[in-house]
Amino acid sequence: MKTQVTLVLKEIPSVPVEAESINPENVTEKGIQEIESILLWCGNRQERVGDYFDVEITSLEETKSGVAYPVLNSSDKGQKNLAKLVLHGDLSKFKRLGQGMAAGEMVIQGSVGLHAGALMRGGTLLIQENAADWLGAHMEGGHIQVKGSVGHFVGSAYRGKTKGMTGGTILIGGNAGQMLGAHMGRGLIAVEGDCGDVPGYGMMAGTILIQGTPGIRVGARMQRGTVILFQPKGLLPTFYYNCTYKLPFWSLLYNQLIREGFSLPASYQDVSFRRYSGDANEGGKGEILICLCH
Repeated sequence: MKTQVTLVLKEIPSVPVEAESINPENVTEKGIQEIESILLWCGNRQERVGDYFDVEITSLEETKSGVAYPVLNSSDKGQKNLAKLVLHGDLSKFKRLGQGMAAGEMVIQGSVGLHAGALMRGGTLLIQENAADWLGAHMEGGHIQVKGSVGHFVGSAYRGKTKGMTGGTILIGGNAGQMLGAHMGRGLIAVEGDCGDVPGYGMMAGTILIQGTPGIRVGARMQRGTVILFQPKGLLPTFYYNCTYKLPFWSLLYNQLIREGFSLPASYQDVSFRRYSGDANEGGKGEILICLCH
């Protein structure tokens, strides 16, 4: 029988808490006391989940009102036996939630701190409010969806590393900070709102979609990959115009995003794009596509 583990924050900690041990795999088939005993680091002190959260375990077959819970739509067979993990409260002081997840479903009813979903390999992470910097850094697979806004370096590479996100999907309902998808190797990042400077910096593959207004230097030093823009933007002089055309893959991507809860106007379903190649300083094999939807 699949269960739901609910963690309700007692109070916001005064200093950041390292919380990578909180994930669906670590709470599955454990009792309340075992979950409360999961270790966390708070500064230089080792503490327990029970010091910060009230823990509740319920069956996923029905809620208290008798209404069935929705079943996670995923091809990851390993998820069906893992507990659904739900966290309530302002978790902006909790770092690394969902880090390294390989399977399962994790829902955060609030905001989260740094490095949420970093190194994620599978499963689903849903954040109902905002996320701080380094969301999905070095992500390899899985699905992250943020209803609010996010900080800098989403899907990017950590300092000293040459490749960031290499798979999976990150959907952002609000705005994003700087260096979105820097050194991205594969995968999809889509932003409904505005974006900070230098999105797609050093991209090697993958797709970045920005529906709002991007910052300056879009795609600087990109080698390959695709950046899709829906607001007109002046590009670096190292990008040169190729043609205007309808993308063969756009209808598939559009429908995928709509299915996954990303908001796109119906009028965007059949549009043309202006294609620019660049960065010429890096070989010119990347592309920026600007939608002709205005």
